[in-house]
Amino acid sequence: MKAIKAKILTVRSWAEKNERYLVPAFFIGGLIFDNLTLTRIDRVFDNVILLGYLFIATASIILINLFQARNIENKWKSFLLLLTQFAFGGLFSGYVIFYTKSASLASSWIFLLVIYGFFIGNERFRKYYNDFNFQIKVLFVAIFSYLIFFVPVVLKKIGSGIFLLSGVISLVVIYALMFFFFKYISHLGLKREKKLTRDIFLIFLGFNLMYFTNIIPPVPLSLKQLEVYHYVEKTSDGNYLVREEKFNFLKDAYRDWKNEFNKMNNNSPVYVYASVFAPTDLNTEITHIWQRYDEKIGEWVTLNEVSYAIKGGRDKGYRGYSLMNNAIDGKWRVYVKNNKGQVLGKIKFEIKKVDSVELVTKII
Repeated sequence: MKAIKAKILTVRSWAEKNERYLVPAFFIGGLIFDNLTLTRIDRVFDNVILLGYLFIATASIILINLFQARNIENKWKSFLLLLTQFAFGGLFSGYVIFYTKSASLASSWIFLLVIYGFFIGNERFRKYYNDFNFQIKVLFVAIFSYLIFFVPVVLKKIGSGIFLLSGVISLVVIYALMFFFFKYISHLGLKREKKLTRDIFLIFLGFNLMYFTNIIPPVPLSLKQLEVYHYVEKTSDGNYLVREEKFNFLKDAYRDWKNEFNKMNNNSPVYVYASVFAPTDLNTEITHIWQRYDEKIGEWVTLNEVSYAIKGGRDKGYRGYSLMNNAIDGKWRVYVKNNKGQVLGKIKFEIKKVDSVELVTKII
């Protein structure tokens, strides 16, 4: 027993001595681990990992404050702070992966900035993890950010009502935890309780503001592929036959950079093909919004909206397409949105009339 205790003390001493190297090592290691293991937002293994991080963070916060309340000079306090930092780093690393997959940068950059800020800034937050208010605020952000996509995965539904339910559950969990702390931990005063209760509710309102202004990405949906083609047809075996301009490296590198789409006449249609991932058994609807830039008025004008149902479960996403007949020359863009109007992605291209176009056919 003495030998085991001696080894534990040696490990603790080594960890404290090399803390400045361990923190970035945990940071980089956690990021690599999450990128290799977190692959699907509805996979049991992925959610077990994230729930494990939440449990570690919550347990560490409870122990840290219990030791402080009883004035216990605990030798493991520095380790608990490091463990809290590790857990939050793992959580926000996972959120970076899942939210980035679902995000359109143009509409969701504010929320992504918040998530990336928590992830990148986690290394500098350690000195604040001693503060109870800071601990609880970060924990609430972590819980709410997780439930935003976990509740839809469990209930197989998405929408405003599901988001509000996620928020209410987050509030109940964090306020229950706060009740435990303020009832059983003596060093936390009434003034702190009132201020923290208010601050948590303000964070809750901030999340709702970002959701109802479509700043939060449309998790758990994510756009896997978005292409423009000369022709798209679903085959009898469930795949898609598409026709596109034959690839020429030197010529097409410039054309792709300019987002040019060549066609021979204005009567031929243009197709936009999209593949959207949704969790298993989650069925919803997406919309393609076709817009053309009107040079005369200097604005994008919506010319067509096409909606269709998608079914969740396919790793590479549910596939579908829309088309625009008689698409004339000019600048075009097509948005892919969910039924709430959140942007999953968009594609921009400029249609140019040419004398001839060499097409190739492929199955995708």
